[in-house]
Amino acid sequence: MVNRASTTELSYVLSELNESEESLRANGVEAETLLAIYNDYISRVDELKTIAMLVTNTLKRHEDVHALRYRVKEPLHLLKKIIRKKQEYPDRHLDVANYTAYINDLAGVRILHLSKQSCHNIANYIQQTWDLKREPYAYVDQGNTLEAKQFSALNYKVMVNSRGYKAQHYIIKVQATRQLYFIEVQVKTLFEEGWSEIDHCIRYPDHQPNELLNRLLWLLNQSTSKADALATQIQALADEWHIYKQGHKTGPEVTVSQLHSHIDNLPVDQQEKQYLYACLAKLTDG
Repeated sequence: MVNRASTTELSYVLSELNESEESLRANGVEAETLLAIYNDYISRVDELKTIAMLVTNTLKRHEDVHALRYRVKEPLHLLKKIIRKKQEYPDRHLDVANYTAYINDLAGVRILHLSKQSCHNIANYIQQTWDLKREPYAYVDQGNTLEAKQFSALNYKVMVNSRGYKAQHYIIKVQATRQLYFIEVQVKTLFEEGWSEIDHCIRYPDHQPNELLNRLLWLLNQSTSKADALATQIQALADEWHIYKQGHKTGPEVTVSQLHSHIDNLPVDQQEKQYLYACLAKLTDG
């Protein structure tokens, strides 16, 4: 009875993976090993959900965290990843005893924040709260930008993504019981997340959108990058404007020139900047 059930279960897994025992073996993967991992992982899903919620609730405490999402990897997605990783690392042999030590995203948490610069405060909080498995990764769209150089100076592994994906990834160590798990924490702005979700939806069916769709996704990425820059300067100007008003009676701690500089840095055309300069002049009687 057990053998028959196991055979039925293996047939289901192979069918869902669109693989045969022969095709897996040709890639260095044994079907029985995948089935053992599948069954073991299913027994861990509830524990991983609890851990992911624990991490999420801990991250909620930081004032710069605007929103949080968590997920636990689907069992079949785990098997597909193991098959892919075998092609990347032929000498690595994953089995039921060691797969939790190699797979870094059995559970994942996504942090969304508003101001671009908030990622550094959030990064400090993450690294003060948990140990990392490896150095954090910073995904950027270009490798020679000031942002990329800043991340490199902070000991991030800077990864250039040709599609324009931008985020920071941390692999944290979490051990609620004797079992050690690695949880992936992604940190993005709201605009980066919006583009990423749309990009994923367009690419997901066949992962090869045509030139027209690629161009449109690129244009959307440029727009969200400008929106991030705009949001960052708005927040910085608002913060300094508050200080300017508070300190105006005894001599401003923030000068009009400093407020002016945020308009200088806005990703808008010169005509729009002139209008904003005029607005600022009315507010400061200058």
